[in-house]
Amino acid sequence: MNHFSANVELSIDGAIATITLNIPERHNSLAGEDIDLLRQHLTSVEGNRDVRVLIVTGAGEKSFCAGAALNQLGAGSISGEVFADMTDQLAAISIPTICSLNGSAYGGGSEIGLACDFRIGVEGMRLFVPPARIGLCYPVNGIQRFVSVLGVNMAKRLLIASEEFNASELLQAGYLTHLVSPEERQSTTDELAKRMANYAPLALRAMKDICNQAALSQLDHQQASVIAAHCNNSKDLQEGFKSLAEKRAPRFTGE
Repeated sequence: MNHFSANVELSIDGAIATITLNIPERHNSLAGEDIDLLRQHLTSVEGNRDVRVLIVTGAGEKSFCAGAALNQLGAGSISGEVFADMTDQLAAISIPTICSLNGSAYGGGSEIGLACDFRIGVEGMRLFVPPARIGLCYPVNGIQRFVSVLGVNMAKRLLIASEEFNASELLQAGYLTHLVSPEERQSTTDELAKRMANYAPLALRAMKDICNQAALSQLDHQQASVIAAHCNNSKDLQEGFKSLAEKRAPRFTGE
């Protein structure tokens, strides 16, 4: 199933959804209507029980995303908070998410990656966050995301010093979880997505939720125990043990 737009595309292939930023002529920077459409796609994905993994990627060979369209930010027609609401929604999606960075990321484009669980980058890519260079304070929730994922020192290097990083530095700093050649990116993305799509959905959702709470130092142990117990009393766990005993691939249903 495909929902095509000039600028943002959603495609669903079985259990895997892909959102593609398709504005390579402007480095996949997002105007207000693009952000709105991306949020609609995220809502569609979250509401589709058949989808177990989401991939976010960009069109073209140079840039993954250059963040919010600077001409609209400068004109006041969109605010950084509009972009931040979108990245908050992406970060909150319950299924595993993969950011497949087809090229360099700038500004808010780097935060789209941070809002995903995994970031597959390509050799030759670069990343920097420019707000300090133009006198803009990055949105508060976004700053929190940089700190929680990368640590305060790396967050300050990106946001306050506005340093530029290459692919190997991004892997070393923990921004990238995987680094491959451009030719290997699609196959690496597909392999990871298909592998997770075959795992037990309840277990993935539970562990993602608990990991995210812990990363923000907001872990409610009682609530986390309820989430884990729900997973560990599921039909999927029974199926997992049964498949081991029968030496076959499990057939998880998310129940």
